Amino acid sequence: MNILVIKHGSLGDLVLSFGAIKTLRENYPNSNIYLLTQSNYKQIFKNLPYVNEILVDNRISIFPSVKNILKKVKEKKIDLLIDLQNSTRTEIYNFFIKIFTKCKILSARKFSDYKYKQKKLGVQHITKNHQEQLKYLEINTYLKPDLSWMIKGKTKQSKKVIFIPGTSKSGEYKKWPSDKYAEVAKYLASRNYEIYLTGSDLDINTINEIIKLCPDSKNKINESKIEDFYQLCMSSELILTNDTGPAHIAGLTNKNVIWLANDNEISRSCYPLGNNLHKITASNVKNISVNTIINKIEQILK
Repeated sequence: MNILVIKHGSLGDLVLSFGAIKTLRENYPNSNIYLLTQSNYKQIFKNLPYVNEILVDNRISIFPSVKNILKKVKEKKIDLLIDLQNSTRTEIYNFFIKIFTKCKILSARKFSDYKYKQKKLGVQHITKNHQEQLKYLEINTYLKPDLSWMIKGKTKQSKKVIFIPGTSKSGEYKKWPSDKYAEVAKYLASRNYEIYLTGSDLDINTINEIIKLCPDSKNKINESKIEDFYQLCMSSELILTNDTGPAHIAGLTNKNVIWLANDNEISRSCYPLGNNLHKITASNVKNISVNTIINKIEQILK
């Protein structure tokens, strides 16, 4: 059987889908499984062990996108399409695939052969939706996402704390203030911890603001590319993070992760997974106090 999984969205959304994709591989060990997602993720997750190939859909205007997916479905001789995105766009894809191919479709949207009713955001974690969706294929055992395959060599733990103080351009409202990160950094430095400030070039202003207030903090942008981030987190004792994509990678290390977020439907359904996730939420994340975070850190690192 040839299976195509569609998953667009943010970095965090994609990472959360890896449990469903891993579950599919476990249940269809001899099938060809393809993942359709954005091109920027193809390089980052090129070694994803559960798929035969990552295919690209950059969600350009709708008709070129439809032409693109129809071509891929025919070229790869797809028998089953699993729509984990369940969006208006994939509903349009479903319509044309239904007309022009014999491919079966599992989706919460129209024109699917196996249609399930997806729970609304805020009701349950998104991976629970994935689990319920796969039950339509008589798959009753769901495997959690796993990123251990991203380890590239030996990992040596040291007395470091990783901060993820940035967000995407559209996620400014999810950002805990830089001066508060700096206060926590000062506290950790007084306890002889190294503070690694991670992110991308888009976060340089935030990182510089923290370093100005706490010079003991270190700019580690060059060491925190997404393809290397799992391994970096594995070497830490604690991770403090905003509600942003790399937090989902950090959570799956099972290191202690303090996750700061606005309390809303999205955060209730799309929080990072992991055995040691400490969620601290507020109606406005910017109002979370420094003392609240320091008290939590003292509980964890006592």
